[in-house]
Amino acid sequence: MTALDTEVDYGDADKYVNDESIEMAWAIKAGERAEVHMNLITRCDTRVLRLNKHQDLILAEFRKSFPDLNVEEVTTSLLKDNGAKETWREFCEQFKEIVEDYSMGTLMRCHAAKAYSPENTVVVPKIIYLAVEMARNVEGVNEKNKASYTASQEEESKKQME
Repeated sequence: MTALDTEVDYGDADKYVNDESIEMAWAIKAGERAEVHMNLITRCDTRVLRLNKHQDLILAEFRKSFPDLNVEEVTTSLLKDNGAKETWREFCEQFKEIVEDYSMGTLMRCHAAKAYSPENTVVVPKIIYLAVEMARNVEGVNEKNKASYTASQEEESKKQME
């Protein structure tokens, strides 16, 4: 047991508060990852882009769990309503030992035809982001929408500069 373990009372959740510096660091890192993702999908043939070394397994399990999910638009209701939350949780947990930081909060675009923006972004576990974006890539959704989200990204950049 370290000195830190003896100082922290793990049993009383009321003693913990959100640390704004940690939240800000996460937000900055999440924004950087979103920017890298948009740069990747605007500059390469997304149909051959591999986002993770376990892509084949992730896609197979994703389509087994969600065979009819249209990845063109993934709304919060598709992620949470009518028992979906439990199905997504079961999907995620199978990658606990396979994908590093599988449950880390990650920004994901809701509409594939649009760039990241406050209106078009939801926070999901990393494995959901990977599954949806991999499916968008392999199924040609990102390639089909490239011109649309490039225009959307340029529009969002102009807003930020104003």
